[in-house]
Amino acid sequence: MAHPAESAFVGAIIGLVTALIAFPTRVGRLLAPAGGAVVEGIRWTSETLPYWAFILTIFLGTLIVAVVVAYEFARVGYAAVRRAGPRTKRIIRFVTPNTPIGKAAFAFCFTILFLIGSVWALPYVIGDLGENSAVSNAGNFTSGDDPKSALENANDRMNDVLSGDVAAQGGAEGASDDERAYDRPRPDGDGDRLKDSWERAGETPGGAELPDADPDRMDLYVQFDYGSYTHPLSQRERQALKQVWADMPVENPDGSTGITLHIDDERDDGYGGAIGAEVSVSGERVEDVHQYYTAQNLGPRRCHYHQVVVGEVRGGSQVGFASAPGFGSVVDDERRAYDGDVPFRVHVITHELLHNVVGEVDGGTHTSEGWLSPTVDADEAFLSDAAKEELNDGLAGSGYYQQNLC
Repeated sequence: MAHPAESAFVGAIIGLVTALIAFPTRVGRLLAPAGGAVVEGIRWTSETLPYWAFILTIFLGTLIVAVVVAYEFARVGYAAVRRAGPRTKRIIRFVTPNTPIGKAAFAFCFTILFLIGSVWALPYVIGDLGENSAVSNAGNFTSGDDPKSALENANDRMNDVLSGDVAAQGGAEGASDDERAYDRPRPDGDGDRLKDSWERAGETPGGAELPDADPDRMDLYVQFDYGSYTHPLSQRERQALKQVWADMPVENPDGSTGITLHIDDERDDGYGGAIGAEVSVSGERVEDVHQYYTAQNLGPRRCHYHQVVVGEVRGGSQVGFASAPGFGSVVDDERRAYDGDVPFRVHVITHELLHNVVGEVDGGTHTSEGWLSPTVDADEAFLSDAAKEELNDGLAGSGYYQQNLC
């Protein structure tokens, strides 16, 4: 007979799995604090123990969890079967072994499958551990690479991953001077392309909400859309991304520096979050960068919110594409390890958003140093003087987006 506590334990697991499948983003955010604690524990273990001891610890920990879960499910399942009707019992006997040896084998197979599933999912958990973790690039475990070699190989692939990521003139090939012309909303004291009256009201005339807007400090509203089988921003990525923009050396009318980044990736208001389809672009067509910047995906937010679509970026080593200037970008879902203070995807997203709001710098779209250099390098995690000068003149706007896509 299963105890009430055991039944509650099994019910909680089933409920949690069901909720994660139905509402992955929302439930993931609720579990973020606990998940962060687990990740920190794994990272501490990986940095403290020898490699073999770390792997053994992970295996034993997973094995213990698997055995406990299997045991509790077996007890609750047995109690439920005993109370079931004759038809249900016949069905259960038909799909499960009827002998003690068969039941033991069934339980053993269940445990092994649980272990395999846990190991398969482990890279998705530890892939965001950080640059100093011995298992940061855990996706390379399957290739037999030791952690040090995996990290070195990942760093070797950083070169020029952002060199061909730009659709100039806001994504319009051969755009005319008229299409490039941008009609900035005025008055706009802080230069963030949001009219002061809109920021005070917290909403545009068209109905796009501007929560926590400040007419005396630059605000940047970004909607994240996720293709199928991609990973939403982790709590660490969200915090790091906001901090990076808050630290931008941009002067504001209120005397502060930095840009307030607002992130929306939930479907509570009908926008942001899962697109409901796979995203795979090659960047060979300029339209690739803004094909998801539509009324269906953004509604009244168009030309007020930026959009970052997370999906697959095909071809070569490219990991992102963006309009320069503009409002659209696509970044790859891959979360590599590199020797930086921010996660890999945060570096890439910052680079692409800067293309959106800076446009051209000294006649080009990339700079020789800083966030807009064509490589993901920890030494380039700063805003170059040239890009800083452009931002202090106000966020660049795209006439092409304004006239053709909004």
